[in-house]
Amino acid sequence: GGFLTEVDGLQGFLPFSQMSTNVDKEEVIGKAIPVKFLEVDMENQRLVMSNRRAVASSFKKNYKVGDVVVGTVTALKPYGAFVNLGGVNGLLHISQISHDHVTSVKDVMDVGQKLKVMIMSRDQNGRVSLSTKRLEPTAGDMLRAPQLVFDKAEEMAARFKEQARAAEEATRALSSDADQAAAAATEEVVAA
Repeated sequence: GGFLTEVDGLQGFLPFSQMSTNVDKEEVIGKAIPVKFLEVDMENQRLVMSNRRAVASSFKKNYKVGDVVVGTVTALKPYGAFVNLGGVNGLLHISQISHDHVTSVKDVMDVGQKLKVMIMSRDQNGRVSLSTKRLEPTAGDMLRAPQLVFDKAEEMAARFKEQARAAEEATRALSSDADQAAAAATEEVVAA
């Protein structure tokens, strides 16, 4: 099933499977929503659209790796939690919940709970990896004081980004020194 839509006088189809997780199907009837075209067949006047891809594209433009986002836990699995980030779902893997060992995701969070998470990666298919572990002021805070993690998320993210930037600069400096040493060694061999 899905919705019949109209775009510039052309009738199109928006399958339910292509709706964003953040959209209530009953509330969108008669309203404009963002879409991307999946299939355009002008000869047969056929349009197939995706709201999910439009929302994911917008998310990609507005958020980058390292950003802190507020989301809602939508599902708990043995391997982690799925978190809705405003129409895009991300995975908070069990290993990224806390520096301390997490035995069961259900012991740490509930469906419907609001979390602040850091975006760790995004792939070409729109999958988003998340972390609360990187936002812990002290190892284990997500287990013992989750509100503290929520309250200090932006501060901890800024600290994490600064540490990552410093590590990257140190790696570049070491690489540059190694390149210079290799170049000097080559010159010595050629000169001999």
